[in-house]
Amino acid sequence: MKVLLLFPPSWHPSQPYLSLPSLTAFLRQNGVSDVIQRDLNIELLDILLTEKTCREFYQKILDKLKYLDRPGSPCRDIPGEQEKRQVLIHAVETIPAFAKKVEPAKNTLRSEGFYDLKRYMESVSIINEALGMLSALYYPSSMTALNNDMRYSVYSSREIFQALDDEEENIFLNLYQDYILASILEFSPKVLGISVTSTSQIIPGLTLAKLIKDRDKGIHITIGGSVFTKLIENIKNVHGLFSIVDSFIVFEGEHALLELIGQLDGKRDFRKVPNLIYRDSNGVRVNEPFFAEDLNRLPTPDFDGLPLKLYYAPASILPVQTSRGCYYRKCAFCNLHLDHRNFRLRRPELLLEDIHVLSQKYHTPYFFFTDESVPVNQLREISQGILKNQWEIRWMGGVRFENALSRDVLEKMYESGCRKLVFGLESSNQRILDLMKKGINVDVVKRILGDCLKTGISFHLYVIIGFPTETEKEALETLDFVLNKDYLNSPGFSCLPSLYGMEKDSPITQNPAAHGLRSIMAPSGEDLGLGYFYEVEQGMSPEEAERMYHYVISRLSEKLCPFPYNYSLSDGLLYITHRRHALPF
Repeated sequence: MKVLLLFPPSWHPSQPYLSLPSLTAFLRQNGVSDVIQRDLNIELLDILLTEKTCREFYQKILDKLKYLDRPGSPCRDIPGEQEKRQVLIHAVETIPAFAKKVEPAKNTLRSEGFYDLKRYMESVSIINEALGMLSALYYPSSMTALNNDMRYSVYSSREIFQALDDEEENIFLNLYQDYILASILEFSPKVLGISVTSTSQIIPGLTLAKLIKDRDKGIHITIGGSVFTKLIENIKNVHGLFSIVDSFIVFEGEHALLELIGQLDGKRDFRKVPNLIYRDSNGVRVNEPFFAEDLNRLPTPDFDGLPLKLYYAPASILPVQTSRGCYYRKCAFCNLHLDHRNFRLRRPELLLEDIHVLSQKYHTPYFFFTDESVPVNQLREISQGILKNQWEIRWMGGVRFENALSRDVLEKMYESGCRKLVFGLESSNQRILDLMKKGINVDVVKRILGDCLKTGISFHLYVIIGFPTETEKEALETLDFVLNKDYLNSPGFSCLPSLYGMEKDSPITQNPAAHGLRSIMAPSGEDLGLGYFYEVEQGMSPEEAERMYHYVISRLSEKLCPFPYNYSLSDGLLYITHRRHALPF
């Protein structure tokens, strides 16, 4: 049976995402040999960012301008159309110069020129500005290498369905038709899986699903990923989704997808497919209890078929997982733990085998552990295993500020190739940390960051501005903490603030009053909403928090260049390693 797995735009173009390689490996291990995986995000970027495509868009934009300026056109007197016209004129004036620059910019990022910071920044700027100019054809929609923006809300099924047929503003509708659709239909898969792990992929993913379903209703289209895992109850009430998608796989997908393929090739009894949401004559069904994979029975991810040479980096940085779920699961603001039913570890010897096999097969020493947070014992075992085998590996991953993360552990990690750690600091104020239920102590934070500086491990800090009851003074305290000159002067330091948003199913929503909230409200019209509005009893209001957030961003930008470390964590790993010494791959 032919199976096609797709990863739609938009996502960071530096490295592949782990979902498709994990599924592909499992299917191939279990006898599904005719499976192809495609990263449409990087494929489309590579198509768009050529001189040929830029010139094609240039002509289309000229034609649109002629249409808007035709005699008797009512567009001349409509304010919104005049704004569109100005954007199109600017694109026509700009595209010819960018058309000659886009391919050299891509080549710079894929070569040693990547490590020249000036050339790196110029190339990133050229790519994003060029994409902005090309997307003028679909104004007010726009796109960059990392994201896409449309006036349609991804939290409203009504607006999503409007976007799917909007040839004027849906950037991806014509892109798929012109460059992608024919190859999918020619392959003629029996099962087509689409991974949607970010809200920026919702409209691109569903647009693709509708185009395929309109042309071949015999293809079973299933969508998986963390976004729709958080929307199980919502999916049950939005029946229109099942006119373009046959099923959704929520939580983990290896066994679910394998069983779905088996049922489509046999009795078609979808009740036997774990984690599946589908519609039958009795309505929408959700197959429970939900199934969680045994990580120690899963194969090493398989990246074969993905165009590793197309990613915007001179070497492959491969994602791997040491665990699934979050071992802590208590942070009041977080719903990431909902992506997996429970916390499970992969045995260190299997993880070390993953690293060795992938390193040899894909000729790279670079790895990114994508866990929510890697437990300290796992870090210790990984480090000892790499050192014992004398492998030249360079890696980074997310961790918590645990007291067990001692100087000795950090030194072993550095020796094994750890060059950067990603921490969720959120706040440097102990009251706020306690209210968030972070379970960390500011003194421990300072000790660990100090030890990182001494051992040579760089670090990234995530910060949240505007957690309920936080005052301006407390937010500024966190700002002062991250502007520590020792941190700012350390190679590879990065910090990314985010504005607090109340996420669906986060613990704070279960007891708002305990967190100083007067009320929480679901936004009207958002039947696929992932968050809430809220009112506070004390501290900064949401509006005040937003102003503080912009102030924090501006202060950080004065002290900290976003490139490459804030722009891309994986790019930063390459930069850190290159600054110290190159590896032999």
